[in-house]
Amino acid sequence: MSKQRSSNLLNSCDHQLKDDYVPVFRLRDMLKPSFDLWLISWLLGLIFTLSIIALLMISGWFITGAALAGMLAVGSHAFNYMVPAGIIRMLAMARTASRYGELMVSHHAVFNLLKNLRLKFFHHLAAKPLIQQRNALHASQYMHRLVSDIDKLDEFILRVVSPWFISTITMILLAIFIGFVLPVGTTFKLMIFILLTLALLLPLIATCLGIEQSKRLAETSEARRHKLLAPLAIITQLLLWQQWHAQTKSYTNQDETLQKLEWQAQKQRSSYTLAIQWLLYLSVLVVLFTVATLDIGTDINVPLILAVTLGLLGIQEILVPLGQNYLSLGSSIAAKNRLNALLVQQFEDNEITKTHSKKTVTKKENVRSEISHPLLPLPTDALTVELKHVYAKIPKALVGAQDVNISIQSGTPLIVRGPSGCGKSTLLQLLANELPALSGEVVLNGIAWHAYDWQDQLGYLGQQLDIFDQSLAANLRLGKIDASDAELMASLDKVGLLPWLQTQPQGLATPLGEYGAAISGGQARRIALARLLLKPRRVLLLDEPFAGLDGRTRTQVWQNVCTHQKENILIIVSHHEWNMGHYESLVLNEGLFTNDIIG
Repeated sequence: MSKQRSSNLLNSCDHQLKDDYVPVFRLRDMLKPSFDLWLISWLLGLIFTLSIIALLMISGWFITGAALAGMLAVGSHAFNYMVPAGIIRMLAMARTASRYGELMVSHHAVFNLLKNLRLKFFHHLAAKPLIQQRNALHASQYMHRLVSDIDKLDEFILRVVSPWFISTITMILLAIFIGFVLPVGTTFKLMIFILLTLALLLPLIATCLGIEQSKRLAETSEARRHKLLAPLAIITQLLLWQQWHAQTKSYTNQDETLQKLEWQAQKQRSSYTLAIQWLLYLSVLVVLFTVATLDIGTDINVPLILAVTLGLLGIQEILVPLGQNYLSLGSSIAAKNRLNALLVQQFEDNEITKTHSKKTVTKKENVRSEISHPLLPLPTDALTVELKHVYAKIPKALVGAQDVNISIQSGTPLIVRGPSGCGKSTLLQLLANELPALSGEVVLNGIAWHAYDWQDQLGYLGQQLDIFDQSLAANLRLGKIDASDAELMASLDKVGLLPWLQTQPQGLATPLGEYGAAISGGQARRIALARLLLKPRRVLLLDEPFAGLDGRTRTQVWQNVCTHQKENILIIVSHHEWNMGHYESLVLNEGLFTNDIIG
């Protein structure tokens, strides 16, 4: 039966590994949730753009036509100014209304897009096993990258899709208008069309070439930020020892590299802008030249020629931003690739030789044993946990828990002791599914530890506490959302905080402050422990739960926790000398360990 379960587990893991190679999302997927809103936004943006150009052209035609009518035919006939004046007013209103409507709809679509992206990525990350979450977010720069890259993705629609859609249609309509109304030969019209096409192709080519440039800019910017964060963490010590400039030299070099790349991008941006403007100015010159070459007897519609000229000058306001935002597509692609690389773990077949084991395992085999889908329900009878030649280490740490062999029974607490740095907390992180075992195995009732569906049956109190800027009751109910006030007070009594609570005027509504700033470190740790004790759990892992407590309080909390876990597994890391009842002891000491039963 055990072999069959292991086989099913491995097959499930194979499917998981294959699925994880599929990208989390593609850029075109961003249009799907609010495609109707984007269509409305693009339509309003097109109306706004056409209104601007048409308003410019008709206004120029109207003013010139009225002037010529006054000069050439004073009193001979009346110039109909009512219709063009009405059209101008209509275009002005359409411009204002479409602009406000486009901003309102696009902002709503953007916020909806960002909401969906954040939910998608954070839900995808939260669904991964804790080991993969730790690998993905083991440092703050990864979380920063996750948030900043999600915010950068909206450039794909706002600065790539929307501007190109509107600009292309506007350019086509202007070219059609010129082809019908301009009284010049086919050759000159073809020259104008070629210049307009080049003005549109130039930012397109720049956008394609800028993809790799955007990638370099993003990588250099992230590297600069990373090189600054490291010395900032110890800025006081570096300033005291006058080592700040020496330790930030690499950051300065990276900053200079980034400035050079940004300056290069700015020069290219200016060059593309200037080139687009020149192409449009050349098209204007072609129009004027062709008009100048017409025969004297030809009937030239001067207002119409001016309208075409103003249209060619006005469309540069639409095309120039395409050149200025030539890096936007590359930035979106780079953000998409970084997010996919962050959330979709790529597994390599590099072999790792274990110095503490006689066999060699591969990373892929380790991942298969650690990230498999939890399939088995926890046993309902007594639990037996066995650690066999376990070696675990935090990534980049020098030491860890080495060659640990021990058997832990329900109802018998295990106290893990030893000097600082011997791997006590690392051992708890391994059991809390936050670290993989580099060698050895952990089994529960004969089945691999990670093969079980733990759900909410594994409680872990780590060294870093999660105390939020909310009331005491709100912080406690994170452990049991439907807990009554009586249950909260009973849990606080177990950790010796009930007398303190009774002195607080606001009682359970007492605010704890950001990161627990309103309370002491010992109180924060006991509140976090009380949160775990709100409901029974089959396994409870506590890292230094008695830090900062006096002897009497420590004894009281120990007895209450033991009673709470009397039929389940209790493992405590503590530096205190222990002489309180029946327990099993595991002493880690620089890679060696001893264990015995006391009591």
